[in-house]
Amino acid sequence: MALPFVERIALARMSAPIDRNPHMTSGALGASWNFQAVSGPRLIRPVRFGVSQPLAEPAPDKVELRPGTIMPVLENDGLEVLAFMLDAEQNVIREIGVCLNEEERRRAEGMRLERDRRRYVATRGQLRRVLASKLGISPSDVELEYGRLGKPHLSHRMPARDLRFSVSRSGDVAVVALSTRQEVGVDIEAVLPVPEADEIAAHCFSASEYGSYTALGPEDRLEGFLRRWTRLEAISKALGCGLGQPLSWDEKEWAVRRFAPKTGYIGTVVVRN
Repeated sequence: MALPFVERIALARMSAPIDRNPHMTSGALGASWNFQAVSGPRLIRPVRFGVSQPLAEPAPDKVELRPGTIMPVLENDGLEVLAFMLDAEQNVIREIGVCLNEEERRRAEGMRLERDRRRYVATRGQLRRVLASKLGISPSDVELEYGRLGKPHLSHRMPARDLRFSVSRSGDVAVVALSTRQEVGVDIEAVLPVPEADEIAAHCFSASEYGSYTALGPEDRLEGFLRRWTRLEAISKALGCGLGQPLSWDEKEWAVRRFAPKTGYIGTVVVRN
């Protein structure tokens, strides 16, 4: 189970990056895909990404996800976001996971909780399926390489090496964002109470973001927090930042889209213009 936010923030402030193994893992508010194999938010302080950033709202199409299927939830000018459920019958999980490599299988076997193993296998297997369909190869033949801070990209041996992708998972839902143009980052969160939201916002939001968040009324605070957090996470993934690393960006360089992969979830995807 992921540590509470406040504990993870304290851990990140006291520690150097703990594990650079680039696997899907528990993320900020659930189980989003970060660049470390341990839970923990990345403490980043955006310099220029305030409330003036325009947010293009997609049409509120109702997405009905089914176990074992991959559904499109957003498509726009070279950007695609696909969603799938993680909880399925064991035979479905086995079928999805047959394409995992030896390292991924060891990773899954090392997880203590059966639910975590199942969700990891589903996420990794479906990611391989998505990438394979774009590359025209078998899912088991997909090869990934990782940057200095663990950001994944297709191996130089893969066709269509300019295909960028980002993955996030929370609860029983995962998404894969694909871009044929520029760097992409995605984050989703289940809409659940976050008792430490005010403290997290004070630590992680920019001054303008924090000011706009605290100005919200009580009934809008949770959604307001999650929208800002998913945007922050998506940007940090696109830039490939690590734990405790400060960074800045120019808001004019990024297109931001909100989406809902499933009822009860909030998602944000960003792509460089």
